[in-house]
Amino acid sequence: MLRQRAVELMKGNTLSPETRLSGDEINILLNELQVYQLELEMQNDELKASYVTLDNERAKFVGLYNLAPVGYFILDYLGIVEEANQNGVDLLNSSKKAILHKRFQSFIAKQSWERFYNFLHKMQNSDGKQSAEIQLLLPDGQVIYTRIEGRAISSMISTEVKYYIAIIDITESRNAQQVLKDTTERLEMTLKASATGTWTIGFGTNRVFLDDHSFNIMGIDKWKFTGTIKALIDCIHPDDQIIVRHMLMRAANELKEIDLEFKLIVGDNQVKYISAKGHEVKSLDDRTYFAGILMDITERKVLAMESESLRNSQQKLVLSTTLTAQEKERNAISRALHDSVCQILYGIRLNLENLQRTKNINSDFKNINQLLDQAIREIRQLSYELTPSVLKDFGFVAGIKEMAQRTSTPLFSIDTFIDEAADTLSSETQLNVFRMIQELISNSIKHAKATHAEIRVNIENNNVVIVVSDNGKGLKTDVQDAYRSGSGLSGIKNRVYLLNGHLNFTNSAGNGLIVTITFNYQRS
Repeated sequence: MLRQRAVELMKGNTLSPETRLSGDEINILLNELQVYQLELEMQNDELKASYVTLDNERAKFVGLYNLAPVGYFILDYLGIVEEANQNGVDLLNSSKKAILHKRFQSFIAKQSWERFYNFLHKMQNSDGKQSAEIQLLLPDGQVIYTRIEGRAISSMISTEVKYYIAIIDITESRNAQQVLKDTTERLEMTLKASATGTWTIGFGTNRVFLDDHSFNIMGIDKWKFTGTIKALIDCIHPDDQIIVRHMLMRAANELKEIDLEFKLIVGDNQVKYISAKGHEVKSLDDRTYFAGILMDITERKVLAMESESLRNSQQKLVLSTTLTAQEKERNAISRALHDSVCQILYGIRLNLENLQRTKNINSDFKNINQLLDQAIREIRQLSYELTPSVLKDFGFVAGIKEMAQRTSTPLFSIDTFIDEAADTLSSETQLNVFRMIQELISNSIKHAKATHAEIRVNIENNNVVIVVSDNGKGLKTDVQDAYRSGSGLSGIKNRVYLLNGHLNFTNSAGNGLIVTITFNYQRS
């Protein structure tokens, strides 16, 4: 009531006598007006503080909006740009003035129009965030790849819809993906053409990865392979499993490189040769693993083995021809000594004996006869050593025993233990074995200063085992040095090589040397 009368008074209306204010009423009214004034001032202060806060928040938003690392755009329901941040302007390589109030579709490359309209449609019909990969066409004709994400926001005042979108330039990563894709395709073609596969082994996780090429090369069923190191080793030929396991253990503990070859059994017991090479790799999270390639080297290995076999055959042929020529030369010398020199000495002796009888001279020819007997014996011994006729006439066993009997003296004895089946060896093998035993016995006498030797020849498990031992000084130097220093041991080595055998020298626990020769038994 008082406020209404005060309002009429302020409007200049004349108050009727009955509505005029008394002094007390004016004081009350003034008090109320002061209260209202204070309330208005307080509300005004609060409003100013709200404006200040709003300006600060707006400044923060504008800063974040403009300095954001991605491009932000606000589009109306028709796709017209209403707002864009600085990164968005830079992304489109244009000015803000040229972007605002322009349809955003004008910056979309033709091949991405359909995807962009589908993107808008999905935003309009969904409350969630939508995304798509869009190619943008810049004013200079450059095309860039972008990842666009956005959401449709409805206005609280009107029914209009606005699209808030963020755009990220993924051109660099997309180009890197393309380069990686091209490189991968070229690598795939190279691996396929070269029969090469890739693999990785994580020793910490005990996991093995093989690509499709590796499965094909190794002949492994990828669906049955469990992907563990043990499963990989189980696929390898039993002869090579220990070597591969040892190499992998060394790689896990100390090695930085892996380089090994191993065999596989594939198909109908066919052997395949595999070469695996790799090195240690450190990932971004400091984990280490080994990665590398594996190749089928069967053809190369077979060719190498054939080449080695051919080379060995050629060497054996040359060596066999040389030894055969030596034996022929020995035979010729032996016949010359036996049939010529020895007969001449016999003739000289007969003439001397006849002269001795006719002239009755005894003492003068005694020494001459003794020297002639010694010369005849030594020539016969030399002829025998050059060509052991007993070996041809009576066989290997008799030849070895006869040689031992001839060589034995009161200062050097020889015991023989010869398997009778040795006579079934081929004549060439018998001669090679005889020459080796002959040389070893000769070394025992000349170099080892032995007083006893033992010869054993056994045929067991389809192998011929020859053991010649003595009680001499033993081997005082390295075997390789002994080969180089003496033609005798070198000749033994060559004959063992011809027989595809193995030769081993061992010093006995006391003094003496044990020589073991082993080769496959081949019946004559």
